[in-house]
Amino acid sequence: MIFSDLFDRASLHELKQGFLYEAESESYVCLLCGESFEEGVVFPADGRFLEARKYAVYHIGAVHGSMLEYYLSLDKKATGLTDLQKQLIGAFASGMSDADTVRLTGGGSASTIRNHRFALKEKAKQAKLFLAIIEMMDSKVPSGAKFVPIHRTAPLVDERYALTQDEYAVLLNKYLPLGPDGPLTKLPRKEKHKVALLKHVTAKFKKGIRYNEKEVNEILIRFLDEEYVTLRRYLIDYGFLDREDDGSAYWLND
Repeated sequence: MIFSDLFDRASLHELKQGFLYEAESESYVCLLCGESFEEGVVFPADGRFLEARKYAVYHIGAVHGSMLEYYLSLDKKATGLTDLQKQLIGAFASGMSDADTVRLTGGGSASTIRNHRFALKEKAKQAKLFLAIIEMMDSKVPSGAKFVPIHRTAPLVDERYALTQDEYAVLLNKYLPLGPDGPLTKLPRKEKHKVALLKHVTAKFKKGIRYNEKEVNEILIRFLDEEYVTLRRYLIDYGFLDREDDGSAYWLND
């Protein structure tokens, strides 16, 4: 799953190019895999050395291919597009003639294809208006009512992640009465509560560092001294942490 706080912050141009610039880290960050390229560093690419931004462009093409093809590979829940619409967009983007597009889609006529193209353009206009409306709505929403960002590697985004900043703060106070460093009163059964606490625990790990199992356990024991193994498993299952198959190393996923 690609959607995360990176996508929430990305402009239309950044969505098209596949990466954005993070001023805090002075790095270009890939929207698809989260890899970052620090400004001022040069990176080797096919016998050349590229500065960070140019390497980000190179990375997208070499690792992920066409951004359009990637987006069209996503399901309808992510894009709102039917299989036919995605097939038509791919054909239009490739410069395929209306006659060839008719043969590709297996029905209709050149006139039908032109109508589809017109309908897609109208959908784009509606999407622009919708984005403008939502941005104006968000500008009026109190910060506490805004949703907590979803980590990029969440295995399945559903109602468990519909968590506002205010709800998040309440849950942390409930399960961490002695403070943010722990311990937890318990590991909650409710999925929404569990996701919130896993997100908080994940903040104790640093991006780009590989931890051995002992180091991971030392962090988790501070939260649950008897159920730290269960907590570790949940962090993996919910996509917050990843690990080597043999458990020799763990790292922050997002």
